[in-house]
Amino acid sequence: MVVLELMLSIAALQCMALLRRLPKNHPIRPIVERDLRSWLKGYYGEKECSYYLSLLPDDRYYIFHGLRLTDKKAFQIDLLILCQRFVVIAEVKNLSKKLIFKKESNSVIKEFNHEEEGISNPILQVKRQKMQFENWLGKVKMKGLPIERLVVISKSTTKVETTPNNYQIFNELIYAESLLDKLEELEIKYGKPTFTKKKTNQLVDLLLTHHHTPIPDILPKYKLSKNVIKTGVLCPVCQNEMDYYSANWHCTNCQLTSKTAYLQAVDDHFLLIERTITRKQFGEFLQINSTFIAGNLLRGLNLPSAGSKRGTKYFLPKNELLCPLTEKEINQYTIPTQPMPTK
Repeated sequence: MVVLELMLSIAALQCMALLRRLPKNHPIRPIVERDLRSWLKGYYGEKECSYYLSLLPDDRYYIFHGLRLTDKKAFQIDLLILCQRFVVIAEVKNLSKKLIFKKESNSVIKEFNHEEEGISNPILQVKRQKMQFENWLGKVKMKGLPIERLVVISKSTTKVETTPNNYQIFNELIYAESLLDKLEELEIKYGKPTFTKKKTNQLVDLLLTHHHTPIPDILPKYKLSKNVIKTGVLCPVCQNEMDYYSANWHCTNCQLTSKTAYLQAVDDHFLLIERTITRKQFGEFLQINSTFIAGNLLRGLNLPSAGSKRGTKYFLPKNELLCPLTEKEINQYTIPTQPMPTK
């Protein structure tokens, strides 16, 4: 059973929002596009795994994508698979061509088109995540369930190389297509359930309760000011600015009429500008001149709020956006690789 659905990372959504709202000729766009390609690559790699996971029996396995918890510091697990016998935490990698693992330095080299690039060692990454997850289980008094760690390579065409004295890495490094076989192997290894069904369900509830996806402030990362961000409600079809009248949003370019087009603009405010929004900010960002209309639209969203009257601040529900993207919309953001501009 998929308990936590596979979603785009907040960082990817912020990159998409930036590309919607930065001027077309802004010099930072190629860097944002590069970063978005990286985030989308990870998303599609995890999507490869989700196909194999969909073949698992719903009544035996609980699957969490992108689970984010806090030990001493926040940590995120690409994929967590829970059953009564064990739990698997996995780091999913969608990498092309060849990976070279070097035992002496614990380093990993990615080789592509005859070029080499050092990357973070995913085996060490998932090792740290296991340590943090064990600490977290202790805090919520749920210790005792065996924890297995895996690095899952999403593409079977990715070649993995290492030296003969380092073959033990293949005990915890597998291809996505081998994931079901690995789980079957673990079923045999841990013959009897460690947790009862009731205790397993309690752990599922705790994981969901503690999962959180905060929205970081992305503008300083790209050295951008709020003034450069384009405001207004953008047409979901042609990205032209829309006007509000007769209780609808209207695009003068493609003639689209919509009651909900403004939801993405509200999300963009939360993703780019600030984690809260007031009635005044709502009207300014959506370019609504009437404070009465702005107030009605904002209250109609039924967002959590704090404060009163003009000082009321609204914020997003936990781990939710108002207008999540469909798979078709995500695919529209697939950006062809281009050389980075030289200085």
